[in-house]
Amino acid sequence: MKKTLTVLLCALLPVLTSFAQNPVPVHFNECVDLMATVWRLSGSDEYNMCKVPQYAHEVDSVFAAYKEHPVVQLARQYQSESGISYDAVASYGLHLTIDNDGTIVFNDSFLDGSDDSFDRWSEQQKKEFLEPLNDFYRISRFHDWYLQQDLLYEEAEEAFQAINQHVDYDWFNSYFGQGSGSTFRIVLSLLVGPNNYGCNARLKDGSNALSPVIGCCQVDDNGNIHYNANNVLPIVIHEFCHHYCNPLNDQFWSLMKQPAEKVFKEREEQLQQSAYGSALTMMNETFVRASVIRYMSVHYPQIEESALVKEEEKQGFILTQTLCDVLKEYERQRDKYTTMSDFMPVYAKAVNDFDLKQYKKLHKALAKQNATYTVNLKNGAKDVPSGSFTFVIKFSKPMVNSIALYYSTSGAEFPPVKSYEWRDDKTLEVVFLLEPSHQYGFVVMGTEFPTKDGHSAGKNMEINFTTGK
Repeated sequence: MKKTLTVLLCALLPVLTSFAQNPVPVHFNECVDLMATVWRLSGSDEYNMCKVPQYAHEVDSVFAAYKEHPVVQLARQYQSESGISYDAVASYGLHLTIDNDGTIVFNDSFLDGSDDSFDRWSEQQKKEFLEPLNDFYRISRFHDWYLQQDLLYEEAEEAFQAINQHVDYDWFNSYFGQGSGSTFRIVLSLLVGPNNYGCNARLKDGSNALSPVIGCCQVDDNGNIHYNANNVLPIVIHEFCHHYCNPLNDQFWSLMKQPAEKVFKEREEQLQQSAYGSALTMMNETFVRASVIRYMSVHYPQIEESALVKEEEKQGFILTQTLCDVLKEYERQRDKYTTMSDFMPVYAKAVNDFDLKQYKKLHKALAKQNATYTVNLKNGAKDVPSGSFTFVIKFSKPMVNSIALYYSTSGAEFPPVKSYEWRDDKTLEVVFLLEPSHQYGFVVMGTEFPTKDGHSAGKNMEINFTTGK
């Protein structure tokens, strides 16, 4: 399972608004970065996409001698046998702490079973992993190295704060009409690369610890770290909305389960390709994405809401407009509905009233205006030449020059990309660097390839293949 947050903001934000209250704390976490380093050494794709070249080089050069350390071998085993990757790695790090003797131990303040990401590890794996992790921590002198990165971490924290101060954190309690009962913090990790993970757990005192792990930093032409507001701001809002939206859907699920499952079935294949594998997960994501859109519409009315809705619907969240409309109704009647919980029966009725047949009819008509495309690599292909291989996508209509390839649902390794280039508005060439006798896979996200006339390439295409000897 992947919990990579991808909230698309399809218009540049206007001048950002600052808010007077103190923003949520932002910091690095040594145990999260320790876990990310181990997974990077193991060869894991998602922890080998660091966008800060000097930092990636430093990690690789300092810790290269430990690529076959027992903890790295165990990481490979867990990935292969149990799919321990992505958010599960970061979450394990968040559940650790370092005692006064410099030993890594589990933080006993967390309530067992309250973190889905952490619980993807079996109890045996959690305990088995800790001893070799401590050995790696000691013999690699990770702590000393980590302290030496202090100036770089401070640079990243300052860069992130430039955006963090523009998040209206008071909006969440006000909009949903309830206190969170949570502690909020944002954890930065350069090794997470372009990904972001929504990690949270309940504490034994009854409160929640919400700690999204944010990795989507960039480096400018001068080598300075910065964060793009168009990407980061919606991600932060998205993650904090999850904390309010998910429990409400859980509480009122019986009122909307049946119609939600019908909608999920309509987009099941597309949603599963992005690791949204159930009707409830789909509804959680849709509720959050609709809430983010309402936040943006209120705080940045210059942004065209219909464009944001369209982007979400292209990703398979076809109830987005319905939920945006019903949330507007909630906003107009706050004297009647003081909390979102009070309003949830109306929300559930809107889900029940969604006309799936009418939507399918309109969608079918719009689909005729989408581009089609062909590729030069078939799913299931064998003996594909190793080395430099040019993957070609030819579209039937002029396209916006972007690229949208994603991880295969099979778990096969994503092929390393050397370069990509649009030859013309209809032809995209992606150069892969392939090893011999290797299994690779990826998904062409047709729904996220936009045409110049405002449509898309329609369907997604998964391609798994093996290279020759």
